[in-house]
Amino acid sequence: MDLRTDATKAAFFRCRHLVQQRLREMQDAWMIRKAEEIQGYADRNEMKNFFKAIKAIYGPCIKGSAPLLSSDGTTLLTEKSQILKRWAEHFRNVLNCSSAISDAAIDRLPQVDTNNDLDLPPSLPETIRAVQQISSGKAPGSDAIPPEVYKHGGPRLMAELTTLFQEMWRQGQVRQDFKDTTIVHRYKRKGNRQLRDNHRGISLLNIAGKIFARILLNCLNGHLQQGLLTESQCGFRRHRGTTNMIFAARQLQEKCQEMRTNLYTTFGDLTKAFDTVNRDGLWKVMQKFGCPERFTHMVRGTFSKFGVCRLQRVCLRLQSMTCYSRTTAPLTP
Repeated sequence: MDLRTDATKAAFFRCRHLVQQRLREMQDAWMIRKAEEIQGYADRNEMKNFFKAIKAIYGPCIKGSAPLLSSDGTTLLTEKSQILKRWAEHFRNVLNCSSAISDAAIDRLPQVDTNNDLDLPPSLPETIRAVQQISSGKAPGSDAIPPEVYKHGGPRLMAELTTLFQEMWRQGQVRQDFKDTTIVHRYKRKGNRQLRDNHRGISLLNIAGKIFARILLNCLNGHLQQGLLTESQCGFRRHRGTTNMIFAARQLQEKCQEMRTNLYTTFGDLTKAFDTVNRDGLWKVMQKFGCPERFTHMVRGTFSKFGVCRLQRVCLRLQSMTCYSRTTAPLTP
């Protein structure tokens, strides 16, 4: 049988076309199912399943310690110890950025009456609420206790945790393990992987410390929402967000275009905004906003001047973090 005849070639091309068409249909159907699945996870705020489904499409994250350029950009570091030291040096520089504050500007702020309710120690309902607000599936800190242990620990664990928080409140000191920070880096998946600026530092904190910080944040938000925040502030506020401000900006553009009126807009992008927060100025502003001394002291106690830089289970201690605000801590915003 001659397989090179015109009839057999036509049959082959016809079958290949049908197979390719069917493969495209199967691929499109799979992508539609995955898109609906991912959208469902996003709507239900199931971030763990959301990113798991994303990885099923794009593949897992690249692991391992990639080579890193030296500080002068001339040498490629390949040894694990050299890479770890370079990361430690990088985070020391980032987390010790100098920032100036104007005492005169802080003094011009009106003094709000002190809210003595903030002086009260944490209660059991506040602890339960804070635990419920902690997201599941988050990486723990140095104690390796995941958030699910606290979320499903039951009434006894909640009572013991509240007792611990109340004892810290009476002593006026936050436990050191609540402040310990393990810093890891994650590639932003864009740009040269060998450049440190294309990586993002992430702080791993003990979940118990996050719960205590969440209690302080809830108390602070309840105090600030009593007319202390301007109506124009939408960021880091409950039931508000940047979507509101984007909508307002678009409305201004449309109305000005309709009325043929000039609109001047200024866009500002702060470099490493979280890492350049001046702590001394922050405590002064809190006192101006009516926060009692003990409450300010406890908030101040959740921030540590020490941290650990980790690279594949190898750690190197960092010291003297003067402006570090911990981008994953509840109190950071």
